[in-house]
Amino acid sequence: MRRFRAFATLCALAALFAAGVPVAVRAAELPAALAPLAPFPLVTGSSVEREAVAPGVARATYRLLTSAGPLVVSVVTVDPREPTVRLGTVLANDRIVSKDEPVSSMARRTGAVAGINGDYFDIGASGAPLGVLIRNGALERTPSARVALTVARDRSVRFETYRFSGSVTSGAVTVPISALNEWPPQGGAVVLTPAFGTIPPSANGVTLLDLQPLASDAGGARYRVAAVTNAPPWPAPGALRLAYGPAAQNFRALPDVGDVVRVAFGTEPPLADVAAAIGGGPELLHAGAPVDDPASPNYADRDRRIPAAAAARFPDGTLALVVVDGRHPATSIGVNRGELIALLRALGASDAMLFDSGGSATLVARVLGDAEASVVNEPSDGIERPVADGLFVYSDAPLGPPARLILRPARIVALPGARVALRARVVDANDHGLGDARGAWRIAPTPLIASIGEDDTLHAGERAGSALVHVARGGVATDLPVDVVDRVARIVIGPARANPDPHAALTLSAEAFDSHDRPVAVDGLVRWSARDASIDARGRLLAGERDAQVTASAGGASVSVTIPVGKHTSALALFDDAHRAGWKLVTTPAGGAGAVSADGERLQIAYDFSAGERAAYAVNETPLGEPVALACAIDGDANGAALRATFSDRYGDRQTVTFARAIDFAGTRRLGVAVPRSLAPPIALRNFYVVGTLANPPLTAAGTVGVHDCVATFPGAQAP
Repeated sequence: MRRFRAFATLCALAALFAAGVPVAVRAAELPAALAPLAPFPLVTGSSVEREAVAPGVARATYRLLTSAGPLVVSVVTVDPREPTVRLGTVLANDRIVSKDEPVSSMARRTGAVAGINGDYFDIGASGAPLGVLIRNGALERTPSARVALTVARDRSVRFETYRFSGSVTSGAVTVPISALNEWPPQGGAVVLTPAFGTIPPSANGVTLLDLQPLASDAGGARYRVAAVTNAPPWPAPGALRLAYGPAAQNFRALPDVGDVVRVAFGTEPPLADVAAAIGGGPELLHAGAPVDDPASPNYADRDRRIPAAAAARFPDGTLALVVVDGRHPATSIGVNRGELIALLRALGASDAMLFDSGGSATLVARVLGDAEASVVNEPSDGIERPVADGLFVYSDAPLGPPARLILRPARIVALPGARVALRARVVDANDHGLGDARGAWRIAPTPLIASIGEDDTLHAGERAGSALVHVARGGVATDLPVDVVDRVARIVIGPARANPDPHAALTLSAEAFDSHDRPVAVDGLVRWSARDASIDARGRLLAGERDAQVTASAGGASVSVTIPVGKHTSALALFDDAHRAGWKLVTTPAGGAGAVSADGERLQIAYDFSAGERAAYAVNETPLGEPVALACAIDGDANGAALRATFSDRYGDRQTVTFARAIDFAGTRRLGVAVPRSLAPPIALRNFYVVGTLANPPLTAAGTVGVHDCVATFPGAQAP
């Protein structure tokens, strides 16, 4: 995905300050330049673009050139002391169990001006967050042992851990409540609130009680049992439900229809002053000191550079939401945990925690002039990943009359003669968007701008230089920073991983950057050339039969790339003598029955799901290169188990693909899967595995599945 609003959405707030434009931001000022200490890589060049979002809310984008590679850091700061600011949590689709929801969608439907993704979650399954969630003062998910961000009712922010306890009493029998809104029940009883959503159909040995509220007394909340269900289909969500798993049912007879029960649960510390809280973890900074938590999520991968999402507090109470882009070698390589901590300290943070990161790392903010928040970083999947929950910022500042002109891009950095498409918007004094600015352009005379046409295209002047240029339109005005530069430092050709078919057309782009890694407008000035293909002056490529060699030049810089044309297949020797000994059995739970064998031509996975085993894995990580698809011959046993595989990429990210949700056939069939595009090559095949829990009810059979004659599809007209 191209960087979200690379030119069109990032303002230079510093330029607004220089122009004398008042900006209603009281939060701690972010540094004008970043130079984090080791282990952060050496910063050799940087730029920053800053702007207001709403009173008490601001954002910034840092572009860093480092000894390890480029980095893009997006930050939103929030001053909780600003009376028109609110902080709150949002649950995907307002349900614990759901298909999850993009951060931008949560922001739009709740009217947020900024927000960030939150907790780790059960991705690809229930979608449930894994840690605490408190919305509007109500507990909606059991705390984990990891740190959480708490928003107090006075809007102050703190980082703390919660402990949960509870009990349900029926007559003389008291059963501990082990969790809230978790499924299936583990240990004691589980409380399900309306926020849980629809209960998954597969569960063995669970009894569900529907409760009707009664008047409370000195003993606490009282409920009458309205219905008892012992197997799916489960009834629709009610006011409150109790789920008893096998362990809880050992506490004697369960309540029956008509019985009265007392339900009590809570947290330590209590929620009396808590407006919202969201889990994540681990803690990164505590009172200015780095925190190393071996029990934190993905601790073994702490030294890998990944996209990262974090929340930080400054000494004056300012909250910062921070996302570092990653997995884009040309624009941002990501950070490891130590580098992230160094970065947060350089920003001025004293306390901080990590949110779910990787492809989930997403920051949204209302760009000046817009009515709604939008994504302001570059998610590594190329699109927004639906997530379980998020932390959001709201502004209650009133709408006012037009106050100033907002231009996109807010700073012009261009080669002489370059074309730049402008967009003019109007905002009020509280930074609320009031729509487009229309009418004639009025520009103070300057050699840096040749003209602005009726189509709102700015033509840069022919002489290099820098100035603030007064621009007016529609009754409002601003001072526009303009830098006309005579050279660029580097060029990036896009789209990434382009792969046209033979004789197909594809429009390429060329993005240029200066020595500070600022994007430079080069529209109309790029010189294109190609070998084994044709390309016109606008970058429109017409592929031939062979892979194309494409070169783009502008501003003294040049770059060449190979564009693979078409696809080819290659047989894979996954089970030959060089690989056969590497295949090992791993089961879930560990130590289960089964066997894995490779005879040089095929892999056999023997499984036994009759005694609680859920999955049998044949594991042997094998590099594949840059495949886009994989197909294998599958020998089925007609038991109905699913067959899956796992791929990993250069950053260690893993994605699961499904060859068959149910192997309900005997004999051999050829099945194929696509390699997820979110994985960054080189790709490795980690495993094949048979799983019984995709069936409803879960499979309890034993059998054997064979895999052989695997063929990978690669981009390009010819093998390398």
